[in-house]
Amino acid sequence: MNSNGDYRTGSLAEVTGSSDNPPTNNQDNVPGPSSERNSPNSSASSFVVHLPPRRLFSVNDGPAFNMNSVPNGSDCGSEIGQTLDELSFTNCFEDKNSGLIKLTIDNLSQMKTKVNTDYYYIGNLPWRLAAKTECTKRTSEVKFFSVYIDCNPESESTLWSCDALVEFRLVSQKPNDVPDFSRKFTNKFNYNSNNWGFPSFMEWSDILDLEKGYIKNDKILVEARITVQKSRGVRKTPAFNFKVPQAHTSDAVFVIDGIRLHISKAYLALYSPVFHAMFFSKFSEREKKEIPLEDVVLDEFIELLNVIYPSHKPITQENVEYLLELGDKYEIQYVVNECERFLVSTECTEEISVLTKLVWADQYNLARLQDNCLRTFNKVSEVKKLRMTEEYKSFSDATKAALLERTLKVFRD
Repeated sequence: MNSNGDYRTGSLAEVTGSSDNPPTNNQDNVPGPSSERNSPNSSASSFVVHLPPRRLFSVNDGPAFNMNSVPNGSDCGSEIGQTLDELSFTNCFEDKNSGLIKLTIDNLSQMKTKVNTDYYYIGNLPWRLAAKTECTKRTSEVKFFSVYIDCNPESESTLWSCDALVEFRLVSQKPNDVPDFSRKFTNKFNYNSNNWGFPSFMEWSDILDLEKGYIKNDKILVEARITVQKSRGVRKTPAFNFKVPQAHTSDAVFVIDGIRLHISKAYLALYSPVFHAMFFSKFSEREKKEIPLEDVVLDEFIELLNVIYPSHKPITQENVEYLLELGDKYEIQYVVNECERFLVSTECTEEISVLTKLVWADQYNLARLQDNCLRTFNKVSEVKKLRMTEEYKSFSDATKAALLERTLKVFRD
């Protein structure tokens, strides 16, 4: 315990509608690949928790984003929303075996090209919902509205496969009078069968008919419920529910806002000297089965646990600030290092300003991040502008000296 009295050791799917039965193979609406198929491509007085500093950065002040749905709007209409390399891994750290993908299509009557959602991870595989019109031999030269699902289409590997149940649903715009229209199928998705759906999902004339109840203001909503039944060649990322006790891997409880989180003393002690002191030194918490934590946000602490535990949830723009706070508070060097690595990487976009990064570098003694920020100043005027900010006043003498050195170097060059 230090002079402040704390443990810190250092300075720091139900189906409704007209088509409940699966289509048979001799019908026109048999599911099949798209003709435009993608190429495989009691609180303890001895434990003091410091209040967090004022938050500098937030990318989302609203409710949490639902990773299994696509926001309403017409931005789903691009041929390819994202490449797999561009996907945020934030969406796939949990091994969810079922999920719902939504596609809203505006200006339906003017639809001329295929539209699709971005990719969303279900069962640790990327899935995408697509729709188009089709008038070909397989639709008997009748214009139909077609729906398809893509599973891992950009992979060139032949070692993976996935058995899945897919249910497409055209959502009724008259829910009190007209049920949703739905069709479903099962398929073994793999390298040679990664795009599957219904070429003749619904006749184009019917879907445009206001009396049918599926279109409103020239807009429709299509959903795909995907249930992964079995997969091969796909690594599963472990997921943890800390609100449920585990027989062999949890032996202590943290209490935050009345919620119990079940954790492993030994595991957390390996990462944090603060937790090691709390659990194994001569403090009152050592004998307690339940340890209250004050001045900690429940969801943020769960996020911290998910980063530390083998799920190793990645650092993102949404969580980096409070993970730095928690990593510093509990002296978890792994978390602080991961946050710094993220902040200096290309994964971190310009939404987090250089000034904000420099504040964090100064606050948490992140030398690599400070160096990264200083190298962005290539004009004396840029440093002068920074010195006019309120944040500059709070900088340590060391950071102010580093900025002065950078100014002199830029001036000489």
